[in-house]
Amino acid sequence: MAPTITFGESAAESVAEQLGLKEKDGVLVDKESEKPEIPSDSDEPMTLEEFAGAAKGSRVFIKKDFNSLSAYVEQHRQDDE
Repeated sequence: MAPTITFGESAAESVAEQLGLKEKDGVLVDKESEKPEIPSDSDEPMTLEEFAGAAKGSRVFIKKDFNSLSAYVEQHRQDDE
């Protein structure tokens, strides 16, 4: 399984910035394109407060709620089989 970055709420803004994201109109957007980032398990953009992690080598973002984390784990568990 590929490594995953997770972090606490106090680090969310710094991590988002390092990943090329910024907060605009209450949601996380790409710094260059200013397009909202959509988590893999949702059709809605996420806020900085919802931001919990990112998968290595990709721009797959994970919200810090049970459904988002569970969907990510399940998807990658199937990929590893």
